[in-house]
Amino acid sequence: MQITVKLYATLRRYGPEPPAGAGFELEVPAGANVEKAVECLGIPAAVALVAMVNTEVVHLDHVLAAGDVLSLFPPVAGG
Repeated sequence: MQITVKLYATLRRYGPEPPAGAGFELEVPAGANVEKAVECLGIPAAVALVAMVNTEVVHLDHVLAAGDVLSLFPPVAGG
């Protein structure tokens, strides 16, 4: 199934070159969760990230549906 992926900040290095500003399509197995999509992108498990599906912050075990938009951000800290 296809989802759209948007990578931000330091995570852009795991996307296509040149970076796709509006996102890019990724084929993932049916029933895949966010963790599987992250794995398909080649992002190491040790990399900290925040995931959103459509407009909702989700955990890595969130199951994706065809057409979802997965946005990945590095964690933000500071004040």
